[in-house]
Amino acid sequence: MPYKIPNLPGSQAYIEEKADFWEVQSIVKSGEFISQLNISRALSKEFDEIHHDGIESEEDVLESNLEDVFQQLRDRVNHCSNGYPFEFGRTSIKLGESEANSIKRDIYLYLLLCTRFNMKNHKVFNNVDATLLFEKLCAQVAKNYFGENAESIVFGTAEAGNFENKIKDLISKIGEGESFKNPNNNIPTKNDDGIDVVVWKEFADRRIGKLIGFAQCKTGTTWQDQIKKLKPSHFCENWLVEKPAFPPIPIVFICDTLNIEKNFVSDQRGLLLFNRFRIMEYLPENLDEELVLNIRRWLDGALKIVA
Repeated sequence: MPYKIPNLPGSQAYIEEKADFWEVQSIVKSGEFISQLNISRALSKEFDEIHHDGIESEEDVLESNLEDVFQQLRDRVNHCSNGYPFEFGRTSIKLGESEANSIKRDIYLYLLLCTRFNMKNHKVFNNVDATLLFEKLCAQVAKNYFGENAESIVFGTAEAGNFENKIKDLISKIGEGESFKNPNNNIPTKNDDGIDVVVWKEFADRRIGKLIGFAQCKTGTTWQDQIKKLKPSHFCENWLVEKPAFPPIPIVFICDTLNIEKNFVSDQRGLLLFNRFRIMEYLPENLDEELVLNIRRWLDGALKIVA
């Protein structure tokens, strides 16, 4: 099972899970450097000591493994493009306290906890739903990644309105699709049909044939099977009278990190995938103020559970 708060990573946990645990411990003891020794002692509670002549104990393996975990933490500095909120000692980290980078710090903590909480039980704090916030955050990140003349909208649950009207609004904004199509002339029962965010890069002529992305946004750690269901071509065939001239690309946003050995390649085949670090890399300089406020409201409640 993946590591979830308040549990400990299991003996077979991936390096990325143990790195997240190290970060969480640094949040619990904010202002203190958390060393490899601190983490070793915490994780050793999960293991039974093995003492056999000539056989390496699990605790020895743990000590060796934590050197790789610490390197993973150091790598995150570059992966986040200077948005990483932790500071380093020789073999320790602590949560940074600088107010100059407080927005990026809080967003990173939000993404971390949205990964390591059970989001069925802990998605709402202070009347703020973290999963809906994630859609809004990803819409802004997608627009920033697409660059100049890009636009994005939230299409999923975070956006109010019935499905047909949301399709009509989408067609109006992207300038493609012609009109809403109802395959069976029944009232649609869909809310978003698997599409949470739409992003596109416009040309000055505003004609058809532009780069469009249809995105899913997933918190937690059980996203692998779900993202394979993202099929922009099926969505267009089902609900648009005329498919876009250039097929929309599938994009997935996750709060998780991706395990470099197990699924960094396999889970990206056929997708443009943003994990936690890529989201941090493409945070726009000027995030929507209301979004930041609500992330901080959610985080305020979430941190009380962690502590």
